[in-house]
Amino acid sequence: MRERSNKRRLALNSWPPFVDAMVLVFAAFFFIALVALVKQQRTLGTLEAKRLELERVREDKARVERRLSAFASAAAVEVEDGKVILQGEVLFDSGSAELKPEGKRFLSALAAPLTELLAAEPDQMVMIAGHTDDLPLRTTARFSSNWELSTARAVSVAEALSGARALPQAKVVAAGFGPHHPRVPNQDDASRQKNRRIEVLLVPLHAVADDGAKK
Repeated sequence: MRERSNKRRLALNSWPPFVDAMVLVFAAFFFIALVALVKQQRTLGTLEAKRLELERVREDKARVERRLSAFASAAAVEVEDGKVILQGEVLFDSGSAELKPEGKRFLSALAAPLTELLAAEPDQMVMIAGHTDDLPLRTTARFSSNWELSTARAVSVAEALSGARALPQAKVVAAGFGPHHPRVPNQDDASRQKNRRIEVLLVPLHAVADDGAKK
């Protein structure tokens, strides 16, 4: 009789710890689920913010390309993928980074609409990119490679566009790419002529300059 009473008391006394353990398990499960829900909401918020940013970038790009398309009406100018493309022969003699007189006149006419474009796009700046074909450059006292020639040509164009305070110098950057980014494969004289070019494009100001350039 006493043994049966002890077993009953033991069974009754074991319930409170079991209940406490179950409460702890459910509490832990609820906490984990809550943390997962919060993380999911944050992730969704981040994805939505990135989606909106991507849409804004696309809208900005489309707007800039529409503005740049106005330059396509000029002779010897093409607009492709948001870039104004000037053929090198219009601006320079072969192997030279000195602007020809007609090249200077052409850039002088181009400076005014570019200035208006920058005024309409205050968060953008102008990049001048020089490109050459793949034919080895005859080594001269000034240039030892197509890379050097393309860079010098880009600088000459940048200086011409920013001369006489036409374009703000703080919003003009020059870069040379040599033969490494051709428009078309270098297969013949016609294709190489396409690749000898100067490209004028707008790039976000924050991508290449600090806040000081905005002043």
